[in-house]
Amino acid sequence: MILLCGWPLLCPAQSLEEVIRLAQDSAITAFQSQYEYEYYQQRHARFEALRKPQLTLDVTPNYLRMVNDLSRYYVYIRNYDRFSTAAQLKLTQKILGMGGEAYVGSQAIWTEYLGKDLFERPRDFVVAPVIFGYQQPLLGYNAYRWEKAVEDQQLEAARKEHDYQLHLIAEEATRRFFRLVCAEGMCDMFERNKATADTLYAIAQEKASIAMVTLAELRSLELQRLNAANALLNARNEEELARESLMAYLRVDAHSLLPGRRLTVPRETRSLDMTDEEALQLARANYPALQHRQAALTEARHQQEKARREAGVKVGVDLNVGMQQMGGSFAEAYRWPQFYMLGAVTVSVPILDHGAGKKGYAAAQAWKAREELALKEEERALDEEVRTTLENLRSHQQLLQYTAEAVTMADEVFQLTADNYANGLCDINTYSLAQSRRDNAYNQHLSALANYWTTYYHLLTLTQHE
Repeated sequence: MILLCGWPLLCPAQSLEEVIRLAQDSAITAFQSQYEYEYYQQRHARFEALRKPQLTLDVTPNYLRMVNDLSRYYVYIRNYDRFSTAAQLKLTQKILGMGGEAYVGSQAIWTEYLGKDLFERPRDFVVAPVIFGYQQPLLGYNAYRWEKAVEDQQLEAARKEHDYQLHLIAEEATRRFFRLVCAEGMCDMFERNKATADTLYAIAQEKASIAMVTLAELRSLELQRLNAANALLNARNEEELARESLMAYLRVDAHSLLPGRRLTVPRETRSLDMTDEEALQLARANYPALQHRQAALTEARHQQEKARREAGVKVGVDLNVGMQQMGGSFAEAYRWPQFYMLGAVTVSVPILDHGAGKKGYAAAQAWKAREELALKEEERALDEEVRTTLENLRSHQQLLQYTAEAVTMADEVFQLTADNYANGLCDINTYSLAQSRRDNAYNQHLSALANYWTTYYHLLTLTQHE
């Protein structure tokens, strides 16, 4: 158990957990990461929705006016107007395992020729009651599989980024919290120093009246009293600055409950319930920079695969079967529909492209290699930081125990020395040395306390361990 010896907490207190909660509820970066996460959630939901069956109705009206020069053409070619409307109801479904799209639909086209005396049949209806088909622009290439992997990784990276930002906020709040804790502790220490200096100076004045204290010793005590007052003034200024810094980060004003309240210092260190290897695994699984790198690497592999397919002969297919008929009315067009089968194969051979396809593939390969190295370097740097943080945490925890013992001992030694000096059993130099040692012990304890907790929350940031 780690105690802050000699720190009176006489007022209602604000704990570290409360400060972190306030910071996470009010920090702008928390709102930014939350909105970013919501963006990727909606984007992923849209992506999943587009992979489900889509039913669309397309209506395309068209108007054509034909103007001929009657002096240059035969008499039977006349000027006319044509109005047509095509309507298509189509149900499509992406075939995720193949990379193409299957569809089923129905189509109707109405054409009206204005100037009925010019045509034997001024109105046409072309209908296709049912059409079944499948199309894939590039055989052997499945974009859907790659897109799914990238979208899932980006959503997971956004979620972990939000958690990471919350941990960063906790880390920064901890730094500012302990800056104020240290400032309050220094104020307590210098207030005790000033009170002791005032008491000893008053005793020395009484002794000086009966020639038991030299003038030099009296002047030394007076200087020590003045130095204690100046140190207390500086400590109070630092406390005010630290308080304002914490208030600004928590986005609270001067009328909040925080000003004037003493902070509750955590009195026990946290047990580290994970091994070094578990910490490394948690960091690799949760660190958002790695997640973003993995998503970027997947996208680079996607582009490499696409460039490889496009560098050579490209083959695409569009196969469909259905029923179709034409007539002067809808009833006539639907009466005797005829079965048809259509198959279209598109073959594109790069005869002269000046090496564009191969260079594009080489560029994609280079970018994939770059992303692989970037991911490995990110993993190496993360492993190093986690190991260093674990070592620092254990070191700070041990130092915190030692400095707590030193504070207790320094308080006892100083109190005995002050009593001895008041009773004339030691000189001013011995008293000053005891005070300096006590002040140094307090400074080291405050520093160890702040270092331990900031390192602890930094480890939580890296591993996102609760």
